[in-house]
Amino acid sequence: MGKGHGIGWVWYLGILVTVFFWGMSFLWSDAVLDQNVPVFTFIFTRMILAASALTLFSLLTGQLQRIRKGDLRWFAAMTAFEPFLYFLGETFGLKITGSPTLCSVIIATIPVFTLIVGQIFFKEKLSLLNRIGIFVAVAGVISFILIGGSLHTEYLYGIAILFLAVIGSTGYTAICKRLIDRGYNACSIVTWQFILAIGFFLVPFLLFDAASWTPAYLAWPVLRPILALAVLCSGVAFVLYAACVRHIGMTRTVVFLPLVAIVSAVAALILGQDTLKPLQMVGIVVAMAGVVMAQYTKGETDNA
Repeated sequence: MGKGHGIGWVWYLGILVTVFFWGMSFLWSDAVLDQNVPVFTFIFTRMILAASALTLFSLLTGQLQRIRKGDLRWFAAMTAFEPFLYFLGETFGLKITGSPTLCSVIIATIPVFTLIVGQIFFKEKLSLLNRIGIFVAVAGVISFILIGGSLHTEYLYGIAILFLAVIGSTGYTAICKRLIDRGYNACSIVTWQFILAIGFFLVPFLLFDAASWTPAYLAWPVLRPILALAVLCSGVAFVLYAACVRHIGMTRTVVFLPLVAIVSAVAALILGQDTLKPLQMVGIVVAMAGVVMAQYTKGETDNA
């Protein structure tokens, strides 16, 4: 199962935890937007909370590394891709479409783009079966959503915006791997990522939302989902994601991202926000089969 030998399963468990939190993130974000919180107010608050929690954790555990000379530009570029570009695409796409499930299926296309980046820039080795598995996983998720009837022509603009998130995530993963290869640990990468993100989102917040800010945006019904997003999705999940990129490889990590859509849809079902059709179960099975195919290695190691 790639790197890690006897404890390799830990990193696969880690990416599954990440997938769960990121799947829930669409519902938590939708809950914030449903309360008419402006987009930049929402994201800026999330960045401050995430950066604070990550800095405290990294300092207490002694894992925070200084950014070495010459690497600041890479950290800035990584932050520009994600969270800046990614969160703009995801949040505005969600606001326009009003569909967490639709948003999650667009995000599910990320492994296809990451596969291309991994092959071109990092020479990651994947067998034909692995490559087929990635596309089968994505196809399973897309069929799951199509059967549910969630895609409509009026969402085309929102879908276009959502692809900014796809570009952001793909660029982020590639640069994150570069920084890992330069010796930075997962906590340091993610902590600096969100510290820098405060600066990225400060300007649009001041330009568009600061004048209309009200203490109501800190009310518990608003703050609760933002805290969940900041601590679980931006903190825990991003650190796990970066660690998994290090230990099981970039492409084998992102191949799990199609399951984010499954988590979102199933969570919406459990919460009574959606219904699950029998044929959608087929989509789940196909997606899971694709993930298994993408992980099959015959003992070779990933080029992480």
